[in-house]
Amino acid sequence: MTQTPPLHEPHKIKTVRYVAFPSLEERKKALAAADFNVFHLTPSQVSFDMCSHGTSAMSQEQLAGHLIGDEAYAGARNFETLCRVVREVLGHEYVCPVHNNRGAVKLVVATMVPPGSVLPSNARSRMDVLTPRDIQVADVRDTEEELFTGNIDVAKLEALLATSENVALIGMQAFADGQHPFSVENIKAVRAVADRHGKRLVLDGSRLIENAWYIQRHESGRSNTPIADIVRQCVKGVHIFQMDGQQDPKTNIGGILTTDHPDDYEKFMNEVVVYEGLHTYGGMAGRTMEALARGLQEMCDEDEVRWVMYQTERFTGRLLEAGVPLERGCDGAYLNADAFLPHLDDHQVDALAVALYQTSAVRACAAGRPGRDKLLPVQIPRNAMTNRQLDQVGDAIVSLFEQREKVAPLEVNLAGRWRDQMRYRSIFADLATFEFNTIPYVIHTIEKVGALSRPEREKAVREAGYNTFLLRSADITIDFLTDSGTSAMSIDQWAAYDAAKATSYTSDAYHDFVASLQESLGYDHIIPTHQGRAAEHILSTIMIEPGQLVPGNMYFTTTKLHQEMAGGVFADIICDEAHQAQSEFPWKGNIDLAKLEALVDEHGAEQIAYISFEHSVNMAGGQPVSMDNMREVYRYCSARSIPVFFDATRCVENAYMIQSRDPRYASTKVADILLEMMAYGDGCTISGKKDLLINIGGVLAFRDNDGWREKSEELIRVYEGEIVDGGLPAADLAAIAQGVREMTDDRYIASRVRQTRELGKMLLEAGVPIVTPPGSHAIFLDARRFLPHIDQDEFPAQRLAAEVFVETGVRAMERGNVSKGRDPKTGENYRPPLELVRLTIPRRVYTHDHIKAVAAGIARLHARRDEIRGLRFVYEPDRLRFFQGRFEPVD
Repeated sequence: MTQTPPLHEPHKIKTVRYVAFPSLEERKKALAAADFNVFHLTPSQVSFDMCSHGTSAMSQEQLAGHLIGDEAYAGARNFETLCRVVREVLGHEYVCPVHNNRGAVKLVVATMVPPGSVLPSNARSRMDVLTPRDIQVADVRDTEEELFTGNIDVAKLEALLATSENVALIGMQAFADGQHPFSVENIKAVRAVADRHGKRLVLDGSRLIENAWYIQRHESGRSNTPIADIVRQCVKGVHIFQMDGQQDPKTNIGGILTTDHPDDYEKFMNEVVVYEGLHTYGGMAGRTMEALARGLQEMCDEDEVRWVMYQTERFTGRLLEAGVPLERGCDGAYLNADAFLPHLDDHQVDALAVALYQTSAVRACAAGRPGRDKLLPVQIPRNAMTNRQLDQVGDAIVSLFEQREKVAPLEVNLAGRWRDQMRYRSIFADLATFEFNTIPYVIHTIEKVGALSRPEREKAVREAGYNTFLLRSADITIDFLTDSGTSAMSIDQWAAYDAAKATSYTSDAYHDFVASLQESLGYDHIIPTHQGRAAEHILSTIMIEPGQLVPGNMYFTTTKLHQEMAGGVFADIICDEAHQAQSEFPWKGNIDLAKLEALVDEHGAEQIAYISFEHSVNMAGGQPVSMDNMREVYRYCSARSIPVFFDATRCVENAYMIQSRDPRYASTKVADILLEMMAYGDGCTISGKKDLLINIGGVLAFRDNDGWREKSEELIRVYEGEIVDGGLPAADLAAIAQGVREMTDDRYIASRVRQTRELGKMLLEAGVPIVTPPGSHAIFLDARRFLPHIDQDEFPAQRLAAEVFVETGVRAMERGNVSKGRDPKTGENYRPPLELVRLTIPRRVYTHDHIKAVAAGIARLHARRDEIRGLRFVYEPDRLRFFQGRFEPVD
C-alpha cells in the first residue's frame, strides 16, 4: 500500500530538554573515564542518545497523569483505570501490572517455564534473559520468508513440539529483535498449533504498533484496517500478552501482563506479590500506571504511528543511500559493524559505538550480552527528535563511514558476560569530528494539534466572524497567531516552577528573579508585573503628563493605548524604510534622529515624556534596531534630559540580529550584546511571554533614578499585587528566572531566528509577497501586494488571515487597518502604509517540517488569490477592535 508521507508531526512541542554539546576534549575524557564503554556515559555527556527504550516524548496528557496517581498500596484507582483501558484497547480481561518487561518475563517463567525447558521463539534477544535460567531458546523463525521475516515457521514448530517433551510454551515478539515483523495470519496459524498441543502462546507486544503498521502496509487485505483493530486482533490471537511501557506506550518505566484466562491470571496474581508487589500495582507507582494507561489509549493513533514510522524509514533510507551497511529496524537503523569495520577482528560493535561518540557525541549502544550479533542499533526515541536532528545524526554516521578505516581497535581490559561489564583500552584515532547545527534541545512532552477538514475550517471561520482571535485553539493545526505566552518551557523551568516555595510576601524566587534580570539587563531596579501591558500601564502613568509627546519607533497596539490613556500623544519617528515592505534596509527598527530632533526643536525637550524605543519592532515586521542607532539616540536624549525606555520584549532577538548582521559583533556572545544594548537606555518594559520563555509575566526595570521605582511600586500595590510578586505566584517568578538564563544561549537563539528566516525564504521562492528582509520573530505577508484588488477599507489583511486558516489550518493575525483603528477626529480608518498578516513563530514549539508545511499551504493560497474578496464589520468595539471585532464578506 502506498501512503503519502506526512507533511509534519501531528503534534507540537509542549516542553523541551536541553542537550549537551561536549567538545572533542570533553568527549575523550568521558570515554577514558568510561573505559571505552559507551554504556557508562551519562546524558550530560551525550548530544543525542539514540535509544528508543524509555526515552520517548510523552504526551501532555500522560504527564498530567503523573499528578493524579492514587499511590494507594491496595485497590488504587489507577489500577482500575489501567484495567479499563486494557479491555478497551487490547481486548484482554485480566491485567497484572509489572515494573517493566523483565518483570513480566520473570512472572511467566516462574509460573509456566521450569528449568530445563525449551522455549521456541522468533526472537534471538530472548536468549539474554532466558539462558541464565537454564531455559533453551529454540529459533523457529521462518528464514525463507522475505516479507514478514518475524513469522514463525509452522512446520518447524510442529516438528519441535513432536520431538521435544520439554517445550513449556511458545514465545513470539512483535518486530522480533527490532527488525523482524510477523503477519496476522501467522499469529492465527501459530495459535492453532499451540491449541492443538495444549501450549500457551505468549506475545511480547512492546513494539506491536510498528508491527501493526507493517501489517497494514504489506499484508494482503488489511490496507484499510485501522491500526487499533490490527493491534486488537494480534492481542486477542494469543493466550498471554506482555508489553514494556518504555516502548510503544511511551512511559519511562512500567509494563503489563494480560490474558483472558482466569487460571493464568490467578497464577500471575499470586506470584506477583513475591517478585513485584501487590497485584494492583505490580511494582509501579500509581502515577506510572496512569501514564501507562493514557499511553495505551494514545499509541494506536493513526497519524502518530504514521509519523513515527515515516521518521524511521526516512532515517534508514538516508543512510542506505550513502552506502552505510545496515539492517532496517522498526525503530531505527541497525548498523552492521562487521561490514562497517572490516579491518577489525573483534569487538567491532563496541569500537563502532566508541568512534561514533568520539566524532559526534552521539551515543548508540548494543544491549545485553556481547557477541550475540554484530549489529549496533541506532534507535529513534519516539516523537523526541525532529527530522533535521535525525538528518544530522545520519550525516554524523556517514561522516564516520567515510573514514572508517581509521577507527581504532579495542583491547579488552576486563571481560564480562554482559556488555556493561566490558572494560576496554584503546587509542583516540585521528578522526574528523562532526559539528551539529540544529536546535539544542530534544522534545520532552508533546501536545496533539487540531486536524479539521477544509469544510470544517470554513464553518469555524464563519462562526468566528472571520476573526482569527475568535477561533478555538483546539481547531488549529499550527498556531502562528502570536509568540506571546506560547513558548514551550524547558524541564528546568518546570523544575524551578514546581520547587518554588509559595508565600504572600517575599520569596526566594523573587530574589532569584531579580538577580537573573539584573545580570542580563544591567539595571538596578527590577519590578515584576503580571504581564507586559501592566508594565506599559505603570510606565505610562508615572512618566506622562497630559499633552506630552511620546516619540517612538512605530506604535504597538497596547503600548500606544496606555500612552494615550495617560494623556500622551504618540509620535512615530521610525525610519522611513520601516514603512516600505520591499526595502532591504537591515535596520528598519531604527529611530530617525532627524525626526526626533525636529520634534524637540518644535515642542521643546520638556514636552517629550520619554522615548518609547522598541527592539525587533513588531508592527514593522520584527525589524531590528542597530547598536549605533541606540547609542546615538541615547547620546542625544541624555544631553537633553529626555528618558529613553526600551520595549525590550524581544531584546534577545534584536541582540542576535546585531550578532548576525553587524560584522563588529559576529564573535560577541548574545548575552554581552544584550548588556551593551541596555546600557543605551534608562529602563525598559518587558512582556516575559516572549524572549523570557514564560507563559505569563512581565518586567519593569530602571536605572537609579529620581523616584521612578517608588512611584511604580505605589501603582503595583494598587493595580497588580505585592511589590515582590507583581501579581505572580512565586512559581512563575522562578520559571522566569530560569528562562532568563536560557534565553541568551547562542545555539538556542540562532535556531529560533533561523526558523523565521527559513519561512521567509520559502515564501519568497514561491513568489509570495512578504516584508523584507525577514525579521526575528515573525514573517509578515504583504496583503497590499497579495490582494491588490481589495481596497484597504475592506480589510484585505483581515480576510487574508482568515483564508490562511481555511487553506492550511494555520492561524495568523491581522496587523493593518483593523489593528490601527480609526482617527478619533474624523472617524475614518487610519489606512496605514503597511497592511500585513503576521505569521508569528512561537519559541521551541514547531519544527522545520511544520515550517515547510506552512509555506506550502500559503503558496497554494497565493495561487488562487484572485478568488478572495474583502470584509466589512458586523461588530466593531471602541478599543482594540482587532481582538473582538466580527466581520462578514463583502458581496
